[in-house]
Amino acid sequence: MRYLTLLILFLTSASLHALDLKLPFSTKTEFLPVQEAFQFSFNPKDNNQVELVWDIADGYYLYQHQFKVIDKTEPSSKIHFAPFTQGEKKKDPYFGDVVVYRDQFKAQLIYDENLATGTLIKAIIKYQGCADKGLCYPPQSLPIEVTVTAPSKLTLAAPTLDSKLPAPSQTNQVINLIQYGDSLTIVLTLFGLGLLLSLTPCVLPMVPIVSAIVVGSQKKPWQGVYYTVLYILAMASTYAALGALAGFFGTQYNVQAYLQSPFVLIISASIFSLLALAMFGVFEIKLPTRLQNKLESLGNTNTKNKSISVILTGIAATLIVSPCVSAPLAGIILYVSAQADPLYGAGLMFILALGMGMPLLLVAFFGRKILPKAGEWLNDIKSLMGFALLGVAIWLVNRLNLGHYELLLWSLFFSFLGAYFLMRYQLNKQNVVRLGLAIVTLIIALVEAIGGASGGRNAMSPLSHLTKVQAGPNIEKGLLNFTDIYSLEDLNRMIENNPADKPIMLDFYADWCISCIIMEEEIFLAPDVMPLLEKFTLIRADVTDNSPENKALLQAYSLYGPPSILFFTSKGDYLKEIALIGEPSKNEVIERLNYSLNYN
Repeated sequence: MRYLTLLILFLTSASLHALDLKLPFSTKTEFLPVQEAFQFSFNPKDNNQVELVWDIADGYYLYQHQFKVIDKTEPSSKIHFAPFTQGEKKKDPYFGDVVVYRDQFKAQLIYDENLATGTLIKAIIKYQGCADKGLCYPPQSLPIEVTVTAPSKLTLAAPTLDSKLPAPSQTNQVINLIQYGDSLTIVLTLFGLGLLLSLTPCVLPMVPIVSAIVVGSQKKPWQGVYYTVLYILAMASTYAALGALAGFFGTQYNVQAYLQSPFVLIISASIFSLLALAMFGVFEIKLPTRLQNKLESLGNTNTKNKSISVILTGIAATLIVSPCVSAPLAGIILYVSAQADPLYGAGLMFILALGMGMPLLLVAFFGRKILPKAGEWLNDIKSLMGFALLGVAIWLVNRLNLGHYELLLWSLFFSFLGAYFLMRYQLNKQNVVRLGLAIVTLIIALVEAIGGASGGRNAMSPLSHLTKVQAGPNIEKGLLNFTDIYSLEDLNRMIENNPADKPIMLDFYADWCISCIIMEEEIFLAPDVMPLLEKFTLIRADVTDNSPENKALLQAYSLYGPPSILFFTSKGDYLKEIALIGEPSKNEVIERLNYSLNYN
């Protein structure tokens, strides 16, 4: 335990150093805060105008196409930008050919000439800038208020765009927090986000693994907790390593994507299936007797061997069982990639992962208390842990995009589980709990079978495809006209040939991305989303193979992996401010679809 305590203190202090808590070892790249890089001021002028001024620090610049104004006055003041002055042309790695401004930039706002004297105009100014050294700040919003002093004769046409910019996505909120929050707020928020992530598919598959560790640690009361802490530290250290890689390589390499190949997934599922059979008592996993006796002679080898096994299990489970790009994870990786700071990235990811591991520690504490010391219930628990590991194996195999066969696999799983409970009830008919569990699991098996046989693909809602509201020819067929692309060249070709009246939605997808499949079933095929999607040119970037072309496409938009949804105008202008990184909610998608249609 002494060594474990020292390890925890070391990793925690390293994370705090990386977060720059006034400690000497931070290697965080020095960039100016956005308010200093782009110092903003405004002055009301005559003729219904407001002058906006940005004093831009040396080595920084502002994008012309990212300037926007949102009218918050009621009734509308019809405030809008006058034509911009000529800027510097730049080949940008993110936006292509753009116009930027350096040193100082002045813009003019014009509002309705008919506004009464004394009217308070409220507006939000949006802009975005970058540093030449590689950092791109997230889009900024600045509120301004101007009182109309006298009517004017100047009139200009009002803009055609009247839609409001959707609220920042969770990914951008995380980026803003890391970039501008104080150190204590960052630590507490990341830890809290980790706790929330523990309720997602990123962490839930780890619960049966930890439960199996607890079940197998019955000799001493502290063993279950000890091994679980080792598991959590291994998981957190793996996330820290991914954060360091993101900081070192940017978005060039995606280790998890390599681990989602069919070969690795099948091997991993086979290992978990073997572990499940071991829990069922089919065979016992142990070292050869000769080697085991030799190791035991060295003293305390069982504990050492199991500790190493638990650590390796934590590393493998993090990379293989739970790869998903959630909003917090995507936000951290994107920010760290831009900062090019491995130690800072490792610290952020380590704290996030510690939060993800806390519920697993609760399983170790309370799981130990509820487990009986002896008796037939102990056999029940071990068998249930075997079924849980078997469920993890099915979860892994389903990343091969099996379609409706996924539901049939789950039906088979719940059939065996129900048969097990029924068999146990036959041995002791006084225990009605087992009978109830048998009935429930067999009903689930039947529902999954019906869903799979009728073409369903969502195991969580196996019959939802039978009850969807029908509207429109494509919806009746349950089809979406996505065009698959695999490279940046494919995307440019699609944009060049895009109809003039259709905005573009680009969905990043991979066969091994569970969130991508959930999004298609629960968001894209939803009755209130499909009519909107029919007004778009739908493009799907398939990055399943993680080929060099796939990676170049991801890097072009500073993405770490799927799921991500990008939006473009009909002319191909990238609407970066409404991009969705990570699994979004349906409302977030609807808001951005409507905004894109109005913008276009």
